[in-house]
Amino acid sequence: MGTKNTIAMLLISMLVVMAYTNVGEALSDCAKQCMPVCLKTSGATLAACGPACESYCEQISGNTGSGDWPFDGKQG
Repeated sequence: MGTKNTIAMLLISMLVVMAYTNVGEALSDCAKQCMPVCLKTSGATLAACGPACESYCEQISGNTGSGDWPFDGKQG
């Protein structure tokens, strides 16, 4: 019985890795760093975290400070 459980866990692990690899190919480097954090969220899925991380990365990459206080974090 232990051998069957080991084989089942191995197959499940392979499927998870394959799914993550396929999603990872289309993600930016920033989104790849975001994914582990996103996936720790209760109920998170690869399908939901990929677009969420890409959106997050677009937001932070465009935030260089335009001089429009209070939106740029600078006072005055």
